Amino acid sequence: MSKLIPDIFALIIKELDNDYNTLFRCLLVNKLWCKLTIPILWKDCLSHNSKPISHEKNISLIKILFSFLSEESKNLLIMNEINLSFIQTQTPLFNYISYCKSIITFDVTEVIKNCFESPLSQNQKNIIDKEFYDMVFDKCSYLNRLGIFHKLCYKKYDMVNFMKLKDNLSNLVELTCTQYIDERIFYNLAEICVNIKKLELRGNNQNNNQGLIKLIEVQKKLEYFTYGGKRGQNWDNFCEVIGQALIKHKNTLKHIHGKTRLCIPLNILYSFVNLETLTLGYSTKTMDGLHLVKLPKLLKLRVCHLTEVKELIQNTSGYLKTIDIHNQFAKKNITEDIIQIVIAIYQNCPKLEHLCIPFVDTIDDALGDLLVHCNQLEYIQIYGGFPSDESLNGDVILKILSKSTSKKLERIEMKGSWKFSVDPLKEFLNDLKERNYSLYFKFGLNYDCLNEEFSSIIQNFVDDNVLRINPLDYL
Repeated sequence: MSKLIPDIFALIIKELDNDYNTLFRCLLVNKLWCKLTIPILWKDCLSHNSKPISHEKNISLIKILFSFLSEESKNLLIMNEINLSFIQTQTPLFNYISYCKSIITFDVTEVIKNCFESPLSQNQKNIIDKEFYDMVFDKCSYLNRLGIFHKLCYKKYDMVNFMKLKDNLSNLVELTCTQYIDERIFYNLAEICVNIKKLELRGNNQNNNQGLIKLIEVQKKLEYFTYGGKRGQNWDNFCEVIGQALIKHKNTLKHIHGKTRLCIPLNILYSFVNLETLTLGYSTKTMDGLHLVKLPKLLKLRVCHLTEVKELIQNTSGYLKTIDIHNQFAKKNITEDIIQIVIAIYQNCPKLEHLCIPFVDTIDDALGDLLVHCNQLEYIQIYGGFPSDESLNGDVILKILSKSTSKKLERIEMKGSWKFSVDPLKEFLNDLKERNYSLYFKFGLNYDCLNEEFSSIIQNFVDDNVLRINPLDYL
């Protein structure tokens, strides 16, 4: 029993992963709770994915971590006339750095530059950065996420040395990096890390980056690939090479996100038959041939351009649950495309739960039919057209939304400058009173509508628990 209780506490505390306020309270309960909570609070201490912290707290964090430098490293810093008075002298109660599971590289000296009376020379900065990251990679015994970005790529010292034969990188499952870091880093990672599940590339693509290609090819179970980079030289050749490297993972790859643009030729994309998520970013403009792509297991689709999207939806097997169409860059001539896509959705996506779509003229019938047929819908977002300051007829949307047959619809968002009349708004909200749960209803508003009567009506429905929030609080 004495062993069981700590194990149960540990499972409970792990469930509080991102609830920092509660975790800090757990520290104060007793020694056991403190011991169980510390590893959770420190696992993302060097990751931008953790809770954002102020610059002052960031400095305090780095000071604590510097206290783990070896005596040899400290002597090296002293020999190079680097004042160590900023380092915490008291030995920490816990080996905090060993709990770190995620690292996003950054310029350490930039964070702590105010700790020194006089500016550091470039050589001193290089030494500090090198000793810090040598210590981090040495003491972080189980890293599962790593981010390598450009600030360290231009240092005079060789960052490749950080990664040579580092056993603690063998457990890496997530890697985010720029493409223009030293190619040898990719080769070293390819020797060490073969279990990466999530890979994200940023920055301009580089020519003949065989190290990157090698790293992609050697993975055993790559599931997520994200491209958030820019278009560099020889783009078409780069896409072909990346596509050929990724096709080796056609059986395991389930998520492809082209945040900015798709870097895989469409004649290769159709090979990923197990794909569940696809994002075609705002710079993915050339999609001729998308109508030939068949993705029978696709669950989530996000697109920013409309070319052949209707055909892509038709070529799925009815499993799509999320469709986001963010066509904010198109200014005209999209009405018919949007309507045809809406028709394709309700004809082919009976399991749809989440929909984001632009409002266009004459969408009434098609969107109404969708709300009748897609009775699993939980969330819908409708955003206004162009220009952005153009007033939109909210009464039309309320009439369309009233056709919904979904008993699960609990969140509606309308972005743009919407105009509502009092009576249609009251009729729509009164119809919601029969539901046994409140609606999250949020909208942008043309301020010509905003008056005391309008505000009072909204507040009354909030008080009656028809509305979960007061949308006027978010204007």
